[in-house]
Amino acid sequence: MLELFVSSNRGHRISPSKPAESPKPSSVPSTHFHPFRDQKECELITQTVDYLKHSGFYWGPLEVDEAHARLARLPLGTFLIRDSMQANVFFTLSYQAPDGPTSVRVLIKDGVFSLAGSKHTFSCLFGLLGYYIASPKKSLSMPYRGDVPQSLQELARRAVVQSFGKDSIQQLPVSKKLKEFLWLYPFSI
Repeated sequence: MLELFVSSNRGHRISPSKPAESPKPSSVPSTHFHPFRDQKECELITQTVDYLKHSGFYWGPLEVDEAHARLARLPLGTFLIRDSMQANVFFTLSYQAPDGPTSVRVLIKDGVFSLAGSKHTFSCLFGLLGYYIASPKKSLSMPYRGDVPQSLQELARRAVVQSFGKDSIQQLPVSKKLKEFLWLYPFSI
């Protein structure tokens, strides 16, 4: 059995749990995430969290009120991803809707992502986001990465992925180190 723990620096780490021992309350990090019982789900969440860490719009354990306050004065469709405070949900999408900031749970079931109340499913969280960015309703438009300017490296990475596509990264005539950098976040969102 594996468990996902929230660390204090807006990230997560995966560690094996000890099946025979019952941990002492003071020795276990505070988290609402349930233990994984499925290796594939653990790998999916681990990879998603790794990508989210490099996205710039992942805010970790941000409270709903704070997320809504950050989005309140931003343009319609601006969004961020944060940890859900609900025990059986990993992520929440918070965005600026026509009626003001709102949040919706990102559900994961049988290895696919969906928004609560939607029948659309996606094998990747970033596919889900891309779908709602491109939809005619324009529910989502741009991610909120905070007030700090993005680095030139981050901007260049997204531009390369947008120009050539995720599937072409391996064929690019660039160094192995640069390809590794591109694979840290192979999305143009």
